[in-house]
Amino acid sequence: MTLAIETSCDDTSVAIVEKKTNGNESSSATLHFHKKVTSNNAEFQGVHPLVSLRSHQENLASLVSDAISHLPPKTCDHDSNRRNDAGHGEQDDNRTDITAKRLPDFISVTRGPGMRSNLFTGLDTAKGLAVAWQIPLVGVHHMQAHALTPRLVSALEQPPEASPKPAFPFLSVLASGGHTLLIQSMSLTEHHPLGTTSDIAVGECLDKVARILLPPKLLQSTKSTMYGALLERFAFTQKVADVHASKDSCSTGPQPSTNVTGYSAEQYLETYSRGYNWYEVPSNHEDALMKNVTKWGWSLNQPLITAHGGTKINNIELSFAGLLTAVERVIRYETDAFTKKRTKTERAVDQISLEEKQAIARETMRAAFEHVAYRVVLALRSIPGESTPGSIVLAGGVAANSFMRHILASTLCAHGFPGVVLHFPPPSYCTDNAAMIAWTGLEMFEAGHANSLSIRAIRKWPLAHLLDPVEDG
Repeated sequence: MTLAIETSCDDTSVAIVEKKTNGNESSSATLHFHKKVTSNNAEFQGVHPLVSLRSHQENLASLVSDAISHLPPKTCDHDSNRRNDAGHGEQDDNRTDITAKRLPDFISVTRGPGMRSNLFTGLDTAKGLAVAWQIPLVGVHHMQAHALTPRLVSALEQPPEASPKPAFPFLSVLASGGHTLLIQSMSLTEHHPLGTTSDIAVGECLDKVARILLPPKLLQSTKSTMYGALLERFAFTQKVADVHASKDSCSTGPQPSTNVTGYSAEQYLETYSRGYNWYEVPSNHEDALMKNVTKWGWSLNQPLITAHGGTKINNIELSFAGLLTAVERVIRYETDAFTKKRTKTERAVDQISLEEKQAIARETMRAAFEHVAYRVVLALRSIPGESTPGSIVLAGGVAANSFMRHILASTLCAHGFPGVVLHFPPPSYCTDNAAMIAWTGLEMFEAGHANSLSIRAIRKWPLAHLLDPVEDG
């Protein structure tokens, strides 16, 4: 059992997870406690480092205190050899009697990557707990935890005799506001980067488009800065029918609240395609250019399709800065609907109709997600046959987007990978959370990995150096 702390960005989260191993690699998990507080950055329309740091400082201690009260009680066969004198004598009525509780076997904490000051808030608290309880400390890689999230959810939902899924190896697609990575996960500690973004992450691209495009009242209606999620809800509303969609296909796409795992790409489409029946994977680049033209004359195309001179790009590099620039131009300048050419006539955002705004939102996501999905296909093709992963994990905050899930499954089917098994965590586990840190800590601790009390937070930590990180300040 471990108590875990996550403070890498703007979410302060604490969890207690217990893993029960039953031999033959079978195991199950129990979530005893899990809470999260997200700092209010709405005033800044993005994560403000100092506001987030203050939120960690104000909320972490109370979350840890709350977690301690949810530690399971001692039983005769637990802690029989562990001496615990803490809490003897008079005790505050509001304080948990720790002597009646089972202590964690170790503390898990996000070590990196992330905002250094925020990471240190969690790391220093974790060190204090480890010292007070005289138990080991495990510093967890944040992106490794995202990749292992489906294994956590699997262990929470399955019977004790089953094994966490997916089994290694699998392909990890980690998509968030700060990262966009394609990783070949060979084992618990062996994760080979196949492709990453050369500029901004897909989540940052969607957030920035949302801040430019969405009505101010809509942006002000939420305390969250997850504007990409707001962009999805805005794009798929029933108020305006998409030019390509039937009457019933503009409803918000499937938003499963439970774990969507174990479906092949083909099975996923059969089960969850309602709401996106209008979408078709382009057969080639020329087909895409024709399909992407809207009735307003503008189009948004998948990034990095061709290089200068028209040569087709077949590497796994990702890029979203160019797409963001293209969207900004569509919003800023009018397009001649007949010539399909952008004019020099500028327009204000509030001059754009609701229907066109929603089309811009949908087309932005389509172009971004097709870009990721096609890179997944290229990654699968680049891996030798005997090593080709049979499963794909889609994790990170953007992974909660059901349109992205649909495009990934559709693209896999269209390019000859209908049998690849998909693992999509519930939306609540796609965003940053301490439960995934706890699970990763459990897997690492069982494999013999623990850290000294002298470890420091790491702002940038490549997964390729999971076991031999280089401190960056």
